[in-house]
Amino acid sequence: MQPHILIIDDEADICKALAFLLSREGYQITSAVSGEEGIARLEQQRFDLVITDLKMGKIDGLGVLKRARALTVDMPVVIMTAFGTIESAVDAMKHGAAEYIIKPFLNEEIKLTVRRVLEQRRIVNENRALRQQISQRMACSEFVANAESMMRIVETLEKVIPTKSNILLLGESGTGKGLIAELIHCNSPRRDKPFISINCSAIPEGLLESELFGYKKGAFTGAIADKLGLIPLAHQGTLFLDEIGDMPTTLQAKILKVIETGEVYPLGDTRPRLVDVRIVSATNTDLETNIKNGKFREDLYWRLNVIEIKVPPLRERPEDIEMMAKHFVRTCAEEHRKSIAGIDPEALAVLMEYRWPGNVRELKNVIERAVVMSERQNIAIRDLPDKMAAAHKDAQSCSSLKVCLNNYEHHLLQSTFKAQSFDKEATAQTLGIDLATLYRKLKKYGIQDE
Repeated sequence: MQPHILIIDDEADICKALAFLLSREGYQITSAVSGEEGIARLEQQRFDLVITDLKMGKIDGLGVLKRARALTVDMPVVIMTAFGTIESAVDAMKHGAAEYIIKPFLNEEIKLTVRRVLEQRRIVNENRALRQQISQRMACSEFVANAESMMRIVETLEKVIPTKSNILLLGESGTGKGLIAELIHCNSPRRDKPFISINCSAIPEGLLESELFGYKKGAFTGAIADKLGLIPLAHQGTLFLDEIGDMPTTLQAKILKVIETGEVYPLGDTRPRLVDVRIVSATNTDLETNIKNGKFREDLYWRLNVIEIKVPPLRERPEDIEMMAKHFVRTCAEEHRKSIAGIDPEALAVLMEYRWPGNVRELKNVIERAVVMSERQNIAIRDLPDKMAAAHKDAQSCSSLKVCLNNYEHHLLQSTFKAQSFDKEATAQTLGIDLATLYRKLKKYGIQDE
């Protein structure tokens, strides 16, 4: 289908000239001679690209940009203006403009810009569709991801899920290791059997052994009846040992024996119970350091670490923030019975800039709080925690406009380079620059490969 472009300019002659020029390139064109008319068009139909003048009447180009992004968050908007100031460039870029063109412009410049922006949008849409297909194959409604690093994890999971191999999940607290463990179980041949999860740091050491292995009546004071342990309960299913790094060393030897023999000895019983369990374990600690310090058994480590999966923190996969935030808005709005449709572009910018020390868990809590606090259709900055708004304000306060632009360029280069798995050619293509320019800018900001 022909890409559909909306042109907005309060000078009718500019609209006519651009419409004539771009229609000859094979694009479908709709024109509007005011910001109000342009927004009305946006609300009536879908477009692939918006080209809008910056300085107009009641609703200017930034107003159009904000509304376009609110209606379709990935809508590319090209800003054009005769007032080519650095200030307006910074403002347009902060609000998500895809390109910034100064009047008067050359016809070839317009055609090249349109072609580049539409090509970037096509690539993004194709990648998103492919990643959605992968996520749907995993059959887990809570698994939301778009980052390349997470897609590599999904590809690994697709290979190992059908097997019986034990899996060790590594990563900071709140990155979603528990969700991945559930995803492994619900897509495995063991899906119809129990999924037993236990947090090794949440249960006192004196109770953990009896919880895991069970006990016979009379095994100790208070054992008035037999109790089946969590490991036997997970027979033919999956046992998820969260925070395995905090497991007492006395129990580590017994877990190792279960893995090696497939037998469990309940406390006070001399007869073993045969068990067949797949163990998925997770930790946010450095197990190799714990091994050197004598806090973790090396032989158990290698039994658990047949397949190792490192889950990156949220700050290293910014591509996932927007998708996850919108997912949490939908689920939290349903849960709290509130009619909240989305997130304002300014609030989304705050979420994208924040470092998320608590990772996905913190993001979900922030969105739930915002849903509860909001009295509008969209979540606004005022619905977010004060510390996040303050951090956003600090990030915007630069010593000079040149510093602002450098900071923005540095962040854009770094995030795009990571998103493209440090592939320089793909990064240059995504940013619309040549390789020589990319190399020069990477050197300027000291950005290196992984």
